[in-house]
Amino acid sequence: MISVLPTLSKTIEHVALARMTVFAPNCLSPLQFPCRKGYSPLDAIHLILEKVYKASNDKLYSSALFLDIQGVIDKVLRQRLAELMTNNNFPPYLVDWVQSCLSDRSVRIIDGMASEPSFTPIQVGIPQGSPLSPFLFNVYSSPLCYNHQRLGIDLMVSYVDNYCFLAISVSWQWNAITLTAAGNQLQLEANQGGMNFNLSKTELYHFPCRKKLPTADLPGVQFGEHHIANNLEQRWVGVFLDRTLRPTLHIEKCTAKARSTLYKLAPLLKKLKPELASRLIKATVIPALTFGQEIYTRNHINN
Repeated sequence: MISVLPTLSKTIEHVALARMTVFAPNCLSPLQFPCRKGYSPLDAIHLILEKVYKASNDKLYSSALFLDIQGVIDKVLRQRLAELMTNNNFPPYLVDWVQSCLSDRSVRIIDGMASEPSFTPIQVGIPQGSPLSPFLFNVYSSPLCYNHQRLGIDLMVSYVDNYCFLAISVSWQWNAITLTAAGNQLQLEANQGGMNFNLSKTELYHFPCRKKLPTADLPGVQFGEHHIANNLEQRWVGVFLDRTLRPTLHIEKCTAKARSTLYKLAPLLKKLKPELASRLIKATVIPALTFGQEIYTRNHINN
């Protein structure tokens, strides 16, 4: 579903966002990566891999639990957001402005002949497609991200509604026990803010340790009543990992996507001059390969 918002309101929200980001360090954890200047999904990946590589060199085993908060846009409680902003020293005028922005909203679904005749009031949530929404959700979920040591894990990284728990110990089996306890504890804390993790998107990934490669029969994680088995291939924030931690899988995926795009552009390429077609090919394929290689050039593991 596409949410259509007024262009003028988006311009005003960008101005408000610029003012709010000044106060982001008051509440956002350094390990919350989006909506902040100088942060990107690749930074989160590099941080995780750096920990994994160091652990492997120390003959320790690393495992990660990937979680996804369900229905991010619909879960924000307006009053709780105001309390968090106030407690973290956001100026009163910004707190009041956000409350006004989120109040007295309504929505009408337009779907051809089945369109709703009138608008329906919205009491909970933040507007989809708004420049403010990712930042406001970061503020709303910030209590989950502080002091990951309370969960008994070595690292917790978040990217909007995507979370990664990293456990490092003397065995994959012990990591599974640690991640089980941490995942269930965070779910209880998330419930206090009206948030839930999507069990269908919860995944477990055991990283390799030197010459030892993880297998599918390694211990899984018990998340509530659901058992999460180990994946031999993993994708998180657009990055593909396999159990060898080599860049081959990700580069193959990026190359396949680039080739698919070129295939769709083939009719157009035939009508272009050769030099223009060459530029278009380079602009499509090279960034995909560069992106794939960049993930693994900063860190390297000697298996």
